[in-house]
Amino acid sequence: MTLPSALTDAAAQAVITPWYSQFTIASRGDVRATHDQVVAPEYRSYTGDGPGESWDRETSIKVIAGFAQSIPDMRFTVKEVFVVGDRAIVRGEVAGTPAGPLFGAPHTGKSFRIMSIDIQTIKDGKLVKTYHLENWLAALGQLRAA
Repeated sequence: MTLPSALTDAAAQAVITPWYSQFTIASRGDVRATHDQVVAPEYRSYTGDGPGESWDRETSIKVIAGFAQSIPDMRFTVKEVFVVGDRAIVRGEVAGTPAGPLFGAPHTGKSFRIMSIDIQTIKDGKLVKTYHLENWLAALGQLRAA
């Protein structure tokens, strides 16, 4: 098996650092401007492999921008980055306090802290594909805990 052309750690960091800054609401800039900087026009974000389990660049902008209303103190911390071929695998942590009900959990004023794993495909200095998995079930458990 041959790997795609090698991505350096520095090149991966140059793309993923601004990308993940969007998920720390208190310090993020303009979501569309960040997308213009680091996301390719053909970008797709995947939550699974089936039809309808991915979205395009415009939907990604809307989803990310929406976090400012649903989780206004959201913050993302990169814990580890592994670069293999043209991919960066990112283990991170998402934390915050929802401003209202979240994924069916009632608003309690409680905060959550969960793990996130992303597989980012980077070509020509831009994100072209993200497979992402956040442990929202753990967040719901923390929000509903007595």
